[in-house]
Amino acid sequence: MKFYSKLLSLLFFCFIILANASFSRELATWGFTGSKCSKTIDIINQFGKTGKSTLGFSIQGFLTGYNSHVMMMDLQKKSSVKAKVINKYSITEITNILIGKCTATPKKATYVALIEIWRTFPDAVY
Repeated sequence: MKFYSKLLSLLFFCFIILANASFSRELATWGFTGSKCSKTIDIINQFGKTGKSTLGFSIQGFLTGYNSHVMMMDLQKKSSVKAKVINKYSITEITNILIGKCTATPKKATYVALIEIWRTFPDAVY
């Protein structure tokens, strides 16, 4: 009986894992940066200062990862796009710029708005 109980538990666990995988949405990025601007604004409105701080952390992570990828592609001569100086503005300033962009175009993907902001930064020297 104990064997069947364990087997049934294992099958149920596998079912849950596979069911969630089949219904999950495919995202280019996770968290705030993986959603639409409208969702980002809704979360900021719902959670206030905490939501804005969390968005700032997400922005830092996204810009650092994106910039690192661009730099590696440039150093490997796979792209001529240069990495940027991503600390030209404070996280608070970038967050406010992103909120402005998202408010203006709520259907835009948040990561697209962030890439548009990233493009305005000066090229890094390396």
